[in-house]
Amino acid sequence: MTSGGRDYLLRELCLSFVPLLPTDRVNSWTDDSVLSTTRFCNVFRVLDRASQYLIREVIERGPQEPTEVIFRVVLFNTFTNIKTYELLRKGIQPLTWATYTRDKYEGLLRPLYESQISIYTGSYRKPAANMGYSENFMNHLVLLEDLMEELPQQVANAKFLVDVYDWLLPKPGMGEFTAYQLLLNLSYSSIMNFSEFDFVAVGLGARAGLRQCFGDVPRSMEVTIIRWMQATQSAHFARLGLSFEGLGPDHAPLMLCDIEHTLCELDKYVRVDTGKSRGRAYDPSNARPLEKLCLPKAWSNSARRTPRLKPVSKTGADEEVVEKYDVASIRNHRVVKGKLQLHVYWRGYPDDESTWEPESVLLEDAPEAVKDYWETTRWVWNIRRHACINNTETLQEA
Repeated sequence: MTSGGRDYLLRELCLSFVPLLPTDRVNSWTDDSVLSTTRFCNVFRVLDRASQYLIREVIERGPQEPTEVIFRVVLFNTFTNIKTYELLRKGIQPLTWATYTRDKYEGLLRPLYESQISIYTGSYRKPAANMGYSENFMNHLVLLEDLMEELPQQVANAKFLVDVYDWLLPKPGMGEFTAYQLLLNLSYSSIMNFSEFDFVAVGLGARAGLRQCFGDVPRSMEVTIIRWMQATQSAHFARLGLSFEGLGPDHAPLMLCDIEHTLCELDKYVRVDTGKSRGRAYDPSNARPLEKLCLPKAWSNSARRTPRLKPVSKTGADEEVVEKYDVASIRNHRVVKGKLQLHVYWRGYPDDESTWEPESVLLEDAPEAVKDYWETTRWVWNIRRHACINNTETLQEA
């Protein structure tokens, strides 16, 4: 992508407040066919419909004891479906951890499951580790219980925002994406008062967006680049002739999570524009009006104005989060410049964020998934290697 193309996309995406415009103005903000017909998220994560509901109806409604706030956030985050949360809140009173029993929640969720009514968000997958049940929602209830045993204390004892992330990451079925989303949702409450600039986790979509902007970026540089983009945003808006007023009465700038969020949307645009993804259709005439903007009350806490980055370790190396991506499935393969690549679908990510990865890397990181793929598709090792050596673009099934 050219630098002009990057600038254009970033400018357009930062103007994409379509849901906030009156119906008669929704087509006046851009003449770009992709942006006007495809569903994109607002560059500010907090303005997503689910985030607004989370703040208004989950965090600020109900008992404000830390454990109860954490329970409601984890419960909502488990399904990320407003209708599911409303059903639980209406059917279980009070909706508290103090009165929680698994059978009550199963009693409301199982009829949905058996009627094939969606329990989860449609925006991305919500896989669950096997916690003893065949049903995803039951395994998620067990995971919720497991999290609630220690999470309140972990949050209370955390010296740095990344400490909570590190604790969440290895939990069964959690993974990098889900752990980061839960961390951000918890950060909208007053139970954690860390700066919004303390930590960012680079997901697959943001990584792809960085590649669109800057080419091949070493993973060790990804967070540094996102921090640079956040710190220099005003200069870039000025360079583009864009009057970007920020968010809310304090004109808050894009935060680290927003930059990461926007990079995902930028990559989505490129994939739709190049025909690699259809995207989700957007019809402005059917847009539901948003309620009045609700920003987290916790943002006013003065403790959040002081960044607390985890210090450099005694060895002199920066503390670094080890990212973990779980392979959901491998569905295809190709040969590019004589090297075999596999088409990987990632656990917890939507299908349109699948990626092509070198087989050599996957053999180290996910050897069983590679083995299962080749066994399932009945490929023979020497046939595959022969095709690679001869730079064959596609491999025919034996």
